[in-house]
Amino acid sequence: MEDSVNVERVLDIIKRNVWSIISSMILVGVLAALITYFVMTPKYEAETQMLVSSPGDSVIVDFENIETNLQLIHTYRDIMLSKTILEDVITNLELSQTVEELSKQITVTNQDQSQVLSIVATDPSAQEAERISNEVAVVFKERIVEIMYVDNLSIYAPADVPADAEPVTPKPLINIAIGLVAGLILGLIWAFSKAYFDKSVKNEVDVYNVLGLPVVGSIAKFED
Repeated sequence: MEDSVNVERVLDIIKRNVWSIISSMILVGVLAALITYFVMTPKYEAETQMLVSSPGDSVIVDFENIETNLQLIHTYRDIMLSKTILEDVITNLELSQTVEELSKQITVTNQDQSQVLSIVATDPSAQEAERISNEVAVVFKERIVEIMYVDNLSIYAPADVPADAEPVTPKPLINIAIGLVAGLILGLIWAFSKAYFDKSVKNEVDVYNVLGLPVVGSIAKFED
């Protein structure tokens, strides 16, 4: 019986505040849309892929060399984002960013047990992202010979961002959906907070909740 009353109480609170909850959803959803389209800066991605291979022209699969290359990849990732490489990239492309700012625009990844390094650059300009990604690969390929005395890198998939590329961020639909959910949660919090602090008796359910007594009868309201 108590569980039934509690469910009825919850449903009654939602029913009495349904328009306030809906208004909260719409308001926050519209706010999320406005921020997405007019405040957030669209950003594009460009990806260049490099292959870490065995030196020489041998076509024989050397598993020992492959294992060594896989271990080197972690070192390559650190060097690629180092000041030595990024300073050359900034100079070559005449960028206005600092080394720290540029490093935040670049992500270097590779799949497990893969000899492929992916260099992903993010920028408000698709063309600039493409230039940065490709230049990092070119500079790294040249400088790694001097730094580690190895020449086992090749650029096999340069970045090529199409003219009609879509930005990777922001995601309007996702942001608006998050806004609607946030608005729903805020509306429910407001409705239940209002009900919790409102001690007035408005209906039979409130009488039972306050006094713990069943309602025997009620008097209808007559209009003059």
